Amino acid sequence: MSLFQNENITEQDTNYKSMGKSQLIMLLQSQKSDIDALERKLGKTAALEEENKRLTEQTAALGAENEALKARIAELEEQLAPKDSELNEPGSIAEMAFSVNGVMNAAQKAADDYLAKIKEMHDNMSHEYSEYETAARQKADAIMKNAVEEADAVKMKARTEANDIWNTLQKRLDNYISDKKQ
Repeated sequence: MSLFQNENITEQDTNYKSMGKSQLIMLLQSQKSDIDALERKLGKTAALEEENKRLTEQTAALGAENEALKARIAELEEQLAPKDSELNEPGSIAEMAFSVNGVMNAAQKAADDYLAKIKEMHDNMSHEYSEYETAARQKADAIMKNAVEEADAVKMKARTEANDIWNTLQKRLDNYISDKKQ
């Protein structure tokens, strides 16, 4: 807490002591509603964090599934591997290599497309979360600024009223003393 804030708190304590109970209650109710609004926004932020966590876990699961698919592809490659007897036939090696290559290319393209889509979904969600978090912070800052401005206005009004009352009492006292002297 800075020195300025300590002085401000001491000044606020003095100002609060000069306020009536109803004014203090109204000030507290106003601050409570501001706090409630901030807590609701914090709850929404927590929900977005949960959604982001869920998507991250889903991305990890999809990565594991992709690894399993790659393992299955490797297994299929082994099954499609040319046998010694087939290797002796002219042209069979080229045909088999062409066939296996086509299957492998298609499987790899499908796996790459799938991972790209998941990454895109994750990136979009992360971007949306960042935008929401930034907006929530800006709104919270604006609410706090507004609350401080309103509190300052209330303090200023209370000071003015207290000074007016003090001046009126001072005049009455001066008049009373003046009347007693005559």
